[in-house]
Amino acid sequence: MSTNTSDGQLIDAVIRGDHAAYRSLVERYQKYVFTITYNVLKNREEAEEAAQDVFIKVYRTLASFERKSKFSTWLYTIAYRTALDYQKKKKYNTRSIDSEESYLQIEDTKSKNPDQSMHQEDLKEKLKAAIRELKPGDASVITLFYLHEKSVQEVAQIMDLTVSNVKTKLHRLREALRSQLEQQLKTEIQDLL
Repeated sequence: MSTNTSDGQLIDAVIRGDHAAYRSLVERYQKYVFTITYNVLKNREEAEEAAQDVFIKVYRTLASFERKSKFSTWLYTIAYRTALDYQKKKKYNTRSIDSEESYLQIEDTKSKNPDQSMHQEDLKEKLKAAIRELKPGDASVITLFYLHEKSVQEVAQIMDLTVSNVKTKLHRLREALRSQLEQQLKTEIQDLL
């Protein structure tokens, strides 16, 4: 399937039994689904397992998708709720010490200037680390809004929150992240002096 094929066309093809179309949907959204499950579960293996379950659920229920919202919104809602179900089943919230990557979709801003590229990568890593320190729900709100460029309304729908609640969380989380990053940078500067 072409990368220009719309979600709607892929969905129609999947419903008709086209396995290649389903594979295209999975490839198109697998990183985003994994990011959501990882933000909730904070464990790579559990997040991978949850992401696989998401796509099984999607395959089984795709014909019931009413198309009242974007497919991605419907999919992210399933991903978020599946991850929460996994978290409830485990009844504990641990962090893997080997979770060196956050699997966030951050735009690749390669620069011709190596110093600028290195600085940009360093900032990305600091942001990823700051997001990993947030509560799972908060990390999901930030990830959906800033990194997946979902609207406030879409985030509210995915997270089953009110629009005003999402706006409040975004404001609070922006301030918390800014404060955390500023403190981290001050500490690094003091360490250099």
